Amino acid sequence: MIDKKFPISISLAIPVYNNKQTAIPLVKKINLLIGKTCRRYEILIADDKSTDGTTELLKQNFLNKKNIKVFLNKKNVGIAKNIMSLYKKARYEYIVLFSVDGDWNPKDIKGLIEKAYVGNSDMVIGKRDTSVYSLYRRTVSFFYNFLPVLFFGINTIDAGSIKIFRSYLIKRIPLSSKSVFFEAELIIKVKRYGYKIASIPISFHRKDKKTGSGGKIKLILQSLKDLINLLFTL
Repeated sequence: MIDKKFPISISLAIPVYNNKQTAIPLVKKINLLIGKTCRRYEILIADDKSTDGTTELLKQNFLNKKNIKVFLNKKNVGIAKNIMSLYKKARYEYIVLFSVDGDWNPKDIKGLIEKAYVGNSDMVIGKRDTSVYSLYRRTVSFFYNFLPVLFFGINTIDAGSIKIFRSYLIKRIPLSSKSVFFEAELIIKVKRYGYKIASIPISFHRKDKKTGSGGKIKLILQSLKDLINLLFTL
């Protein structure tokens, strides 16, 4: 099975914002890799009104490319809405969430697909080694994954990581969160509804020591608000 294409269809969701240096080469690499991994696929890219020239590069390289669709947001909507817009546009059996900021290894996409297919899993989450994080970022990541265990009794494994899941979950599971916490909410409800979740270890490398988007104070506060709301409505 390792050297054959998996008989499933994949919608690969890639949210983009100011990734001028990494987006183009990574999307090209992903396109080659996933074309050898599954029989049918589409790569969905949503640019969230980038200001560094990413938008122009995406148009130059991928606007008329087979299996690749580029969506250009008219205004910046934020990472959560951008990701969700891609989920809703997905046409195929499984959705794979991936980022082209340079921190993630495209080779792990194949591992996610293989685990989902062979294990008949509804969702497979890539688990990072957070030792490469700064102390601040490790603390944020710890609480982001620990609080769902504390309040809901569910281990979200690594909610903000790359993942694969059956596309019908987005239609079957209502989500109330408006922040990046919606990824954790999705995992919590997938588990609560009795679907099968698995995980695999993935490679992860911080390209710099800047605070990631998930670690910004505003996003953290928005996530806490959504967590509290879910606590009283679930």
